Amino acid sequence: MAKKKQVVKREFALIDESNRKSEISLFSSDEKIAPVPQYVFENLKHQIRPYQKQALFNLNWTQRDADNNKYNHLMFNMATGSGKTDLMAAIVLYMYGEYGYRNFLFVSNTNAVVEKTKENFLNETGGKYLFSQPINIYGKRISIKDVNRFSNQMSNDTIQMKLTTVQSLSNELLSIRENGLTFDDLEKQKIVILADEAHHFNASTKKDKLTQHTWEALLDKIRQANSANRQFEFTATIDVDEEEVYQKYRDKIIYKYELDKFMGEGYSKSVYRLQANNSDKEKMLNAVLLSQYRKRLAKKHNIADFKPVILFKSNLVKVSKQAQAEFLQLIEGLTASDLTQFIADQLKITHSEALRHTYEYWKNVDMTEAVSEIKRDFERKTSVNVNDTASEGILGDKADFKKLNTLEDPNNPIRTIFAVAKLTEGWDVLNLFDIVRIGEQSTTLMQTNSEAQLIGRGARYYPFEYEGERSYTRRFNSKENDMYLLESLYYHTINDSKYINNLHKSFDKMNLVSENDDDSNYQILSAKVKEGFQRTKVYKRGKLYQNKQEDVPAEDYSNIGAYGVDGKTMMVNVNSSTMEAGVSAAYDNETADVQKTVCAFYKASDRRLIKKAMARDRFDVTPKIGTI
Repeated sequence: MAKKKQVVKREFALIDESNRKSEISLFSSDEKIAPVPQYVFENLKHQIRPYQKQALFNLNWTQRDADNNKYNHLMFNMATGSGKTDLMAAIVLYMYGEYGYRNFLFVSNTNAVVEKTKENFLNETGGKYLFSQPINIYGKRISIKDVNRFSNQMSNDTIQMKLTTVQSLSNELLSIRENGLTFDDLEKQKIVILADEAHHFNASTKKDKLTQHTWEALLDKIRQANSANRQFEFTATIDVDEEEVYQKYRDKIIYKYELDKFMGEGYSKSVYRLQANNSDKEKMLNAVLLSQYRKRLAKKHNIADFKPVILFKSNLVKVSKQAQAEFLQLIEGLTASDLTQFIADQLKITHSEALRHTYEYWKNVDMTEAVSEIKRDFERKTSVNVNDTASEGILGDKADFKKLNTLEDPNNPIRTIFAVAKLTEGWDVLNLFDIVRIGEQSTTLMQTNSEAQLIGRGARYYPFEYEGERSYTRRFNSKENDMYLLESLYYHTINDSKYINNLHKSFDKMNLVSENDDDSNYQILSAKVKEGFQRTKVYKRGKLYQNKQEDVPAEDYSNIGAYGVDGKTMMVNVNSSTMEAGVSAAYDNETADVQKTVCAFYKASDRRLIKKAMARDRFDVTPKIGTI
């Protein structure tokens, strides 16, 4: 039997100290901490949320500390979708305005994250740009410039940003090239390192030995090149259960905001699992009906530009391409009669509240019009396949990358995405409402970890405007109102016990809160089938049928005739009964006659009923002669 892993409580000194400082700042005039400057908030496009303000407060006191060099390496451990990039933008403004840092080096492990962050920090005309325009700090207009290397000749009113993958940075620093960054540059000027997805930068720590040729060692060398340098790390998935990782970060994690708290405070969609033994095509059509119902529901309530997106996820590129071809063929060949029959069949077997409401809606509309609308919204040009490679990630096609990161744009027509498992990092999407597993296979815990990260990323809240107000938190947590579907992510998957078990473990690891969208109260039990039986024809090709149960009101069976028995012809004749005498041991050898009457029935329409009646009757009294 495997030994159960012992849960060790982890303490983080900086978080404890930050909590103490917060109390001092709120309730005491002594040692009052200077607030984060107002210009930080005024120069950001998005309103800073309370937990992000707390993260900035924690950073603020460390940098104002007289011995602030001991706080030159800090980590923000924050949930996927909680706005780590917004926090980075605020830190750029803060470190420039308060301490004169003009050079910022952003690094991550993938091109996808780097390209997405360039849109956030540098593309002033893009919808993902994070700063207000123009940026104004203490009366000066500030610009942000993309650079390959940091220059002393740049104006003091300019923030220089270099955004690169850590792989490219390593190649650049370790091999001299024209206009490339050098360690000499890093020694001469103070910089702030912003390291995103920082859980990838712990190779030396996990090996428990210092290695010169790791990303972790490279970042350490850059930070140590100048005593004024700062390294701020950001991740949602730092594994502090590993002792070596905990020892490294126990006095560096300045703020923690985990996924369960993020979701519990309403900043994400609700997450539901749809577990069923449906075919891929049935799951595809279910997702389309649910997605299109959301769109119609939003239109009914005057919510503009609400475009729900579906992601069909496969484990293999070949399966993904085939799935897209089958999906397009399914939609193109769909008829009103096909859809009517599908809805009728699914209504008989579904346990999902969301799908039942969806089917009930569609069966009462003009089906010909519905099919035409589905064919128009889910045609070939509204579908994209992003089968990425290990070397290029989702940047294999620049056009597809742009489509993926502008899905909320009303001019972006994409409704369906077919992909393998490379959309877990660097994908910034808000209007993803359905994730459908295609080509179900046995799945390892590592794969379900990846799926859980994808679900966490897809759970980002979509801030739509309703009744004149735009909200950034959930408004419809009750299922009594179908509007909750506009704030819910559904994960469509197979009902396989091993897979679901692994998925639950992955959810627990991430603190991801999910519910099973099932309105029944039954318990699912699993059993192993013997290998010998698995080789039989019955197991391989046999079919399993289940009786359908119907609730019948008690008043329908108020007399024996309702059971199909003709009471007028069923007689009890005592004369033909058999008498039986017995001895009861309860009287210590004292005898007592016990009479039992066995009734003989001349006629009965169903002998099973008579046998059941006789089995249940104790025959404690001798019945009178008569007609029942």
